[in-house]
Parts: sequence; C-alpha cells; structure tokens
Amino acid sequence: MNNSQNSKFSLAKASTSAPSAGEMPLSFEQLCVENKKLKVREQELHNYIRKKTDQLLTVMGTLPLKPEELDDETLISVDPIGIIGDSFVQVIEHLNETNEDLSFAMDELQAIFDSAGASILVVNTKKQLTSFNRSCRELFFPTEKNPLHLRCNDAICRFDIPPANCIFEQVLATGKTQENPEFTVNGRYYHVIGTPIKNKDHIISHVVLVYSDITDRKTREEALREAEKRLDIILNSSQAGILLIDLQTHKIVYANQAVAEMTGYSLSNLQGEEVCHNIWNCSITDDMQEMDKSERTLLTVDGREIPVLKTVSRVDFNGKEHLLESFIDISERKKAKEKLRESEERYRTLYSTMQEGVAQYRMHYDADGNASDYEIIDINPAYEKIIGLKYHQVLGCLASTIYPQEDGKAAWLDIFNYVVESGISTHFEYEFKELGMTVNISAAKLSDGHFATIFEDITQRKEDKKHIEKLAFYDQLTGLPNRVLMQDRLSQMTSCAKRSDSKIGLLFLDIDHFKRINDTFGHDTGDQLLNVVAARLQRVLRDCDTVCRIGGDEFVVLVDNISTRNSAAMIACKILEALTHVTVLKGKEIYTSTSIGISIFPEDGADPDSLLKNADIAMYQAKGSGRNTYRFYSSEMNSKALEQLLLANDLRKALEKNEFYLDYQPLINLSEGRITGMEALLRWQHADFGKILPDQFIPLAEETGLILSIGQWVLAKACQQTREIQQRCNIPLRVAVNLSTKQFQDPNLLSHIKDILDDTGLAAEDLELEITESILMENVEKAQQILHQFQAMGVTIAIDDFGTGYSSLSYLRIFPIDRLKIDKTFIQRITTHPDDAAITKAIIVMGHSIGVKIVAEGIEQKEEMTYLQENNCDEAQGFYFSHPLTPETLINKISNQPEFCFFNTIAEPATRPDNLGKK
Repeated sequence: MNNSQNSKFSLAKASTSAPSAGEMPLSFEQLCVENKKLKVREQELHNYIRKKTDQLLTVMGTLPLKPEELDDETLISVDPIGIIGDSFVQVIEHLNETNEDLSFAMDELQAIFDSAGASILVVNTKKQLTSFNRSCRELFFPTEKNPLHLRCNDAICRFDIPPANCIFEQVLATGKTQENPEFTVNGRYYHVIGTPIKNKDHIISHVVLVYSDITDRKTREEALREAEKRLDIILNSSQAGILLIDLQTHKIVYANQAVAEMTGYSLSNLQGEEVCHNIWNCSITDDMQEMDKSERTLLTVDGREIPVLKTVSRVDFNGKEHLLESFIDISERKKAKEKLRESEERYRTLYSTMQEGVAQYRMHYDADGNASDYEIIDINPAYEKIIGLKYHQVLGCLASTIYPQEDGKAAWLDIFNYVVESGISTHFEYEFKELGMTVNISAAKLSDGHFATIFEDITQRKEDKKHIEKLAFYDQLTGLPNRVLMQDRLSQMTSCAKRSDSKIGLLFLDIDHFKRINDTFGHDTGDQLLNVVAARLQRVLRDCDTVCRIGGDEFVVLVDNISTRNSAAMIACKILEALTHVTVLKGKEIYTSTSIGISIFPEDGADPDSLLKNADIAMYQAKGSGRNTYRFYSSEMNSKALEQLLLANDLRKALEKNEFYLDYQPLINLSEGRITGMEALLRWQHADFGKILPDQFIPLAEETGLILSIGQWVLAKACQQTREIQQRCNIPLRVAVNLSTKQFQDPNLLSHIKDILDDTGLAAEDLELEITESILMENVEKAQQILHQFQAMGVTIAIDDFGTGYSSLSYLRIFPIDRLKIDKTFIQRITTHPDDAAITKAIIVMGHSIGVKIVAEGIEQKEEMTYLQENNCDEAQGFYFSHPLTPETLINKISNQPEFCFFNTIAEPATRPDNLGKK
C-alpha cells in the first residue's frame, strides 16, 4: 500500500523526541493531554479506515456505508484488506518517537489491535515476534504462554528454509509493502500483507504482518467454481442451445456447445457477437419479448436454415438484465411430423380408396362385464359399397341393428369378443344371402375394447376359382372331365377296388377318320361333332360312370364295379351303336364310327398308367382290325406295340444304313398300250426283319417327323434313277412321286425340287407330284400359291385317291391340276356295282371337261381295263399290267420288247399287299 502522509491520517507526537536518560518523566497533566491527542488520532484512524472501506465498496459496486450501519469497533474487526497494516506503520513510527512513558497509550493501541478482525503480528529483522494481537495468538500459538520468544518460522511457517513466496523475505528484500493474496497455514487460506517499519535512518527494524482469514471465501469461491463447472458441463451436454444476451449491447455473453454445433460457429467466435446479425433471422432478440416454445428459424454459418423451438426469458446477471434464450433443433421432429402427416395421408388415401371394406368398432358390455353388442365408430367408402349403407346410416349404430342376428344377438359377437380379449386376429368367410355375395371377414384388435374388421368381397373370386378349377379339371369344349381329373378319379377308383377286391373297366375311344372330317368340313364342324359324341356317351352310360375327353378325338370311359368282360363288351357295343347314328351339322350328314380299346383292372394293369396305356394299345388294335369295333387288351398287343416302338427307333437309322430303295410301277396309255410313266414306290429292307411294308413304317415316319428327310431322299433318288432309265432306254418317261402333308407344308420344298432337278438333269415336265384332296383343302389359298409355283417350274400335279375325299371337281377347277387318279376302290367294283361304274364314268367325263387327264389305279382284270378304254380313260396302272419293278428289271423289260406293250390276257394273282404304292 501507498503510505503517503498526504492520503492517510497521521498521529501527532507528544514531544519531538523521546526523553533522554536522566530526564524526569512527563507530568500527569501532560499525559492527559497526550491521551486526548491519542484519542483524537484514534478517531482519525477510524475515519481513515471507514474512508478506505468506502472506497473499496465503491470499487465493488456497493454504495458507501453510513456511520449508523457499522460502528467503528466492528469496522476495525472486519478489515479485509490490511488497511490496519498501513495505519500501523504510522502508529509505530510515532511510538518510536514517543517517550516510553506513553506505554499506557500502547495498551490502548494494543486493545485496538486485539479488536481487529485480522491477525496482526510484528517481527524484527531476526524473525522474532515482538508484538501480536489476540486474533494472531488464537490462530498461530494458542497454547504458548510467552510467544514473544518464538521465531516467525516456528510460530507460523515452520520452514527451516523460507519458501520462495515468503512475505517477510520479500519485504526485507524490497523495503516495501508486499502482498500475498493466498497463503496457506494449517489448512486454512489467508490474505497476507507485510509492511516494513523503518527507523530514522530508513533501515527496516520490524515488519508488520497482517493475516486475513479467507478460508470461508475460498471455500465459497471453490464451491462456486465447482458449481459453475458442473453447470457448464450440464449446459454443454444439453441438446438445447442456450444463449445469454446483453440487452444493451445485443451481444452474446454466453453460448453452450449445442449452439456451436447447431450454427457451425466456434464458441470463441460466438462470444461477443451481435446475436441477430449472425444467428437469428429476426429483429433484435424478437423485440426483447419473452416467449415460450415458439417456432423460429436458426441460420447456420453456411446459410442453412434450421427450424427450432425457442424460449426467451429475462434474467438478472451481474446486476444487469439479460435475455436467456434456449432453443432446440426440431428438424427431425418436423421431418417425423411430416412423415407422420404423409403416412396419415397415405393411410387415409389407402383407407378411402382400398377395395376392402374397413369398419372400426367399440365393444359394449353388460353389467356383468360380458360382451353384449358392438358399436360401429368408423367405416371407409368400400364398406358402404359392400354393405349398401351410407356412413351416416351406420355410424354409432349397434351391430345387432346392422348385421343379421345369430341366436338373438349380434352376428359374430363371440368371435370378435375373443379377438378383443386375446389379441389374436382371425378371419372367416360369410355369405350375405340378402346381398347375394360372399365376403371374407378379417378381425383384429385395435386397443382395449376396440377392434376393426376388413370385409373383402370374394364372390367373384369364388366364381373365378370354380372357373379355374373347371379349366384345370374339365375340357373346355365338351365340359367333360379332362385328362388330369380322369387320372385323379382313376387313381381313387383303383385304390377302392383294391380294398374291395372289385374290378374296373377302362374304355379308350378314338373317333374313326376324325382328321378327314376336320379337313373336309372345318374345325368348327369337328368341334360340334365332338360335343355330339360327348352328349351321346353321357346318355348311354350310367350316372356313376365317368366319361372324359383326354385330347383331340380321344375319350375315356371309366366303369366302376364291372363284373365280367362281357359287361364291358356290352357297354362298348352300346357306345358303337350310339356313335354310328348319322349326325347333321350345318346341313350336312356326317357318319361317324369309333374304335374302342378295353382294359380291365387288375388283370390288364395294376396301376392307372398301365391300365390307360394298355387300353390305348387295344384301341389301336381295333383300328387295325377295320375300325368301328372294340378290342380287349392282350399281352400280344403289348408285344406288337413294343415292336412298333423298336421299329420307330430303327427307322431313324434306315437312311444312314442305306436300307431304303425304290420300286417303280408303270403307267400305261390305254389307247396305245405303251408306257408313258411310272410311280416311285418306297421300300425298306430291314437288316433283321427283312422287307417291311409301307403301311407299317410310313405312319411311323409321319408320327416321328422323319417323313421330311425320307421324302427328300425319295425325290432325289426317283429323279436320278428316272433320268438313268430315260438315257438307257431312250424313251420319254415321267415319274410320279407322292408328297405327304408335312412335305407339302415344308417352306423349303420348292428350292429342294429345283436343286434336285438341276443336280440330276431331269426335265421339270418329267416330274409329277401326287397329293391328296385333303392337302389342298387344308389351306386353299396357300395350296393355290404353291401349285402355281410348281406350274411355273414346269412340274405337273396329280390328285391321288380321288373319290375318297371331297370328290368335288368344282373345288379342283381353282387349282392348276394335270391329272386325277381314280381310287382303286371304285375301279375294282366297276364290273360288279353299277353305281361305282357310273361314278367312274362321271369322273372321266367331268375331268375331261375341265382339261384334266384321268388315271385309273389298281386294275387287276381285263374287264376293268376294257370298261376304262370304252369310256376314254387316259392312263392306268395295276397288277394287270405289271407289279412294281426295280429300276434294272424295268430297263430290261423295256429293252427286250421292240414294240413294248404291257397288255396281259391273264391277271397276276391278287397276293399283293394293300397300299403298296403309297408311302
């Protein structure tokens, strides 16, 4: 402290110097005078301390004390800043100059020091205590009887070597007043002021040490710091941003970590910033208005806007009014709210537009707590449509007044009560007979006493299911069970028959020549015929028998509990008779027949597949026996079927093994008796079975698709060998080659023929292609196109087996036809049946009228030839003229007759195979 005499009080001296030795002590009157002066000086000390205290309080921001608020004695005792030490210097200096006789003044001064709140002690330069007050004794040496012999280190510090901050050493070193704001003794904290006392020579003789106990203040400060630290941790760990804003400067006094994270500013940058300029997009602190949880926008350092919920209140801080702002980021809340809104909107849209009817209910209970009814509290539009009632008509209504009652209570009450009590969802079907619909009802618990139902109209679905089942298990054309359902029923029947040791009859039916009917009259007519057949089968059979259509023109009849084979035969005969009746479709009479194969369970098959397969084999045996009949399955049939299968496998290798060859049957000009051409006939010389007839392997070739490659080989071989015969015999000959349906439909046929003619050198007019009427009529427009292309190439066309198909010359007029070949069934009866003779004659006349030449097939008798000659038939072929010949034999026969003629007087024996000339 500054000890200037100008700024502090001074004590007047009793004399200018202390009395010298031998001088008389002062008189009593003089001591009284001095005593009065000391009291004046004491009052001046009090005034000085009060002045200094007022200055301190003013600095601390507190109004100065009034005399009546704190008496002088108390003021001295609470001196917190060592003002007494400053005053004590002056007092000691005065006492050093005062006579020792003024010791009583010292007693009074001691009393003043003892009443001071601070601990005061005086030590000499040797650190020996020379004076102390009561507070000092109580603090440092309460048990010592004579503390004046103590040294400062023993009494206070107890350090052998003084510490660096020793206040005594600092005063001696500097010669000035020193201060240690925080000194620890015996676990307590003190504020220490050390003041030097100098003699006349300005040499330090003593040091006054004033200790102010600040332990309580330190404790409060430490507690305050801890509280502030904890508060800071709490504030910085808060998710809410917290700002303290000076109302006058509009600057941020405090900001927590959340503010920094939200805004992107660092805490150091936030402190002292004007809040509205950098953070809020608003007028200064919202016009200094208090608010609670108001939505505002927070601006980030990068210009983004964050929605926040803001609260502003006024607080007093350090004697000034501030604004305390807290805000929380509600971005996620708003997103969640928006998602919830969108979800609710989607739900409401779905709820309103879904096809299922939704209703919500509240369960009602009676006095005993049992469910008594349930109330409709909400429905969607689909529910209105399904039930047929509007929203206002059902809202708040009891179910017992809306739905049909069951046993005198609301429908489904027990079911829905179980759902509410157990929380287990359920669903069931219910038929609203009054509404003419079936619904699927799903029920689920919503909350205690509340549940919801979903009504789904499944009327159409059930009808569709029936329709799908019908499509899956019933033939779409006839309505009969299809193959799938037939196999299921047959499996069930065989299982029952095994248990009851009974028999089952399976009849496999195939309509004879159905393809010809389709080709002749069209598929629509064929479909109508199939329906007629199905109806007739159902009429002649029992209700317990099963009639199935398994595909095309194939039917299966299942007869349960059949007793004997004769019973199965009787059923087959009834079927044959029913199907032979004439059928009139589109004004045309159609005659049908069927071939039936019969297998009996368990003799002919122990399982459904075997039973069906063996009946199929028997059916083909019936067809081979002339059709319109039935056959029972036998093991020999199975062997034959196996033989056919093996034959089909060998047929695939016949071309590679060069097992095929061609024979040729001559065509004779009836007016001249000379050979004009020949028909190529395919033969198969099997390595193991020998010669196989065409009617055995040609159908197999058709079924397996090998007919294309075989037919192409026949064309090439026939053209090649015909050209050789022409060259060796030096006569013009044409060769006729049969085309199958698949060959005629082959898009590469024209190019193949052109290549063959080019390769062999045979003239196009020497190649004649034979086709049937059915091939032409299958696709008239396409057939016309192909035949005209043949005509353009120069190839001739012949219609084979004429009279067995459409037999309509009016159809043939639209095709570029060169020859008609009358079927042998007419030729062989012209001498015995006048009708056949008349038909043959009519064909010849009508054919000539349209410019077509006529060829007769299968002539075996001279009378047949004579009739044909008389009726101007152009050409003929048959055993009467020649059997089919190998190329070499034919060449030799032509070469050995100078005037070649094939007329014979005796016919060859009729031992030839049927249909030898056809593939």
